[in-house]
Amino acid sequence: MNINFQCIELTIHDEEFGCTLTFSDSRSADDQFKTEEEIMNNVEKYLLIQRTYAEDEYDTEYYHIESSESNEGFDPSEKININITKDHLEANWLGEKVIIGLNLKKQEFKNLLQILETKFHEKITINKKPNAQQWL
Repeated sequence: MNINFQCIELTIHDEEFGCTLTFSDSRSADDQFKTEEEIMNNVEKYLLIQRTYAEDEYDTEYYHIESSESNEGFDPSEKININITKDHLEANWLGEKVIIGLNLKKQEFKNLLQILETKFHEKITINKKPNAQQWL
């Protein structure tokens, strides 16, 4: 298994107009200490999964996925497949695969699964591997 990157920071923003999950190989707080050149030439590795909620009955919801490790966009008609254990997450879409090493605390892991299962269930199929089930 090739792990594309180790997740150092997981951020979950569930707000009025949308929900965003970001897996990153660096801490966002560290950005304040970077020079302008470092920010412009950033080589941060990340996976971003986003859902924008419909504002009214005439609006539609929008899903977006992107990764520093993939050149492909996301076709909104496709589902994302996620295989997850307590140690890693594997996301597949449009033939792309991103593998992220996880080192989350038990409560962080539960929060991640809850958000994936409640906010992204229409577009994400989650396969919990045995050691993920045991950790819940």
